[in-house]
Amino acid sequence: MTDRNGHQPDEQPDDRNRLEQLRDIIGVPLENDFGDIPTPTYWPTIPSADTVDEWNELRSWVDNLCRRFSHLDHHVIPRCWWRHNQHVEALVALKDHEQSSFSDTAPATAPVDWFRALRDITALLKNWTADLGCGATHQSPTAMLRSVDKEEWVAFVEADVVARREREIQKSLE
Repeated sequence: MTDRNGHQPDEQPDDRNRLEQLRDIIGVPLENDFGDIPTPTYWPTIPSADTVDEWNELRSWVDNLCRRFSHLDHHVIPRCWWRHNQHVEALVALKDHEQSSFSDTAPATAPVDWFRALRDITALLKNWTADLGCGATHQSPTAMLRSVDKEEWVAFVEADVVARREREIQKSLE
């Protein structure tokens, strides 16, 4: 049985072939056009070689986000957010959404969609943080409780690099 494009259910169409067909149809080289389009990050598949940079970029983005939006206090994003995968992946998705929403290729309505996503992810994070019980003693939202123990951070990122590298090695042996 084939789908409407003539592919078998288990068969993945060749993306390169599709690009070639599209280029032929419109008569424009597409290779250089796609580099500027933001793409989503699937956190579990980040290669070990990129892990340190990705963690540091995410941490910087989260710190900046919390400075920009004072309601994102420790009740929403706990000091130890990076130790909780659900927080990490939600924040990565929000970061990707922001980059896409404010890119040169985004429609003028995209920023409003980002603010909706911020509202939704904030509610999710707040619920998750309440369940964790590891926010911090209540402080006014203007008090930034974002200081991360540098040695603890470095040890955590190094352990993540090692774990990813081991998964990559294990997968290559299969």
